[in-house]
Amino acid sequence: MIFYIYCFLGWCFESTVVSVQQRHAVNRGFLRGPMLPIYGFGATMLLHISLPLHDRPIALFLWSMIAATIFEYLVGWLMETMFKVKYWDYSEHRFQFQGRICLQSSICWGFMGLILARFIHPPIETLVIWLPQLTLILVCVALTAMFASDVAVSVRTALDLAKVLEELDKLRQQGEELREQLSETAMVKLTNLSYRVDEARGELNERLDDAMEKATDAKEEILARLDEVRARFDERAEGLKRTRKSLLRGNPTARSAQYDDVLQKLKKHVQTKKRG
Repeated sequence: MIFYIYCFLGWCFESTVVSVQQRHAVNRGFLRGPMLPIYGFGATMLLHISLPLHDRPIALFLWSMIAATIFEYLVGWLMETMFKVKYWDYSEHRFQFQGRICLQSSICWGFMGLILARFIHPPIETLVIWLPQLTLILVCVALTAMFASDVAVSVRTALDLAKVLEELDKLRQQGEELREQLSETAMVKLTNLSYRVDEARGELNERLDDAMEKATDAKEEILARLDEVRARFDERAEGLKRTRKSLLRGNPTARSAQYDDVLQKLKKHVQTKKRG
């Protein structure tokens, strides 16, 4: 029960902060429901560390900071490895490492350990102990069922989003290759013509017309293929399921080392559609 309470409190805290930063309501986190598991696991871990050190504030602060920072890094690495997306990113912060952890966040974790042990946890512990045992069991069973279902759907959604990003990245690469072909086609034709100008003045006009016609045809073909790639990209982005769009909106700072170009375009597309 304590784990679920801190999952909910973490969601309230993160959603409030991010909503203020983004200037619109944001359902923060990886799950669809009002829970952030990293806060539930983090708080439970901090409690095991902080409660024995309750009367030693400096040690409590340092151990909370170290343990939570390691935990945050491992969770960030695992999620990025599995889903190809970095669901939080500290790259723009000073004293950060790989965008997964930063000094500012680590210091906050240290203070959180202090505040948790001395102020937040005592009333929560009193509440949980006060609840009748049968009520506690029933509530925990219901929350566990909802939590497990949410995790299953969210993991599947995140894996599907990784596949979508891979598909869109391939379309982006095709578009870049077509643009390069378009540029190379024009340059090759002009270069070949320049070499033959002094060799055959009499044949120049005929060859020029022929070359220009072929270049025009090649250009139109490449442009048509480029339009097709763009249309497929837009269609794929437009066809995102509601759960995937919700996942993107809930993580506005998400980045991807492998597919960041298409991820940012996809996030911009989703936000534009929502405002529209």
